[in-house]
Amino acid sequence: MTEEDHTQQNKHAFFDSKTFLLIWIGVAAVIATICFIVVSLLPRPEGSFLKAPLRGFLTGLGLLGIACPPYIVGFVLKKRAAASPYFELGFIRTGFNLFALVCFSVGLTCIGLSAYALIERMLSPG
Repeated sequence: MTEEDHTQQNKHAFFDSKTFLLIWIGVAAVIATICFIVVSLLPRPEGSFLKAPLRGFLTGLGLLGIACPPYIVGFVLKKRAAASPYFELGFIRTGFNLFALVCFSVGLTCIGLSAYALIERMLSPG
């Protein structure tokens, strides 16, 4: 084994731990659950949802929490698919990664719109 292979192996050793992955999945699920419970308990805004930036931020954070577990599963399946001669595992991995990408994109959009609403609120007169 060359030194480069050994370095790459040590670099990914921390991410190969099943306990580490399960902790990250659990933390992401707890964050998403808490965010969506708080959003459901917040009073409904009387107008546009841009008037409630906290609701948008928590929704975005919850969506980022939802995006994390499928991405981790896709990462694990990528390693298994590399050793497999079959291509079905690659399709399943792509489905997980695509779902995570959509949730991640929508979550970042929600957070961006809530930041825009806050900036607009601070800069608007009265």
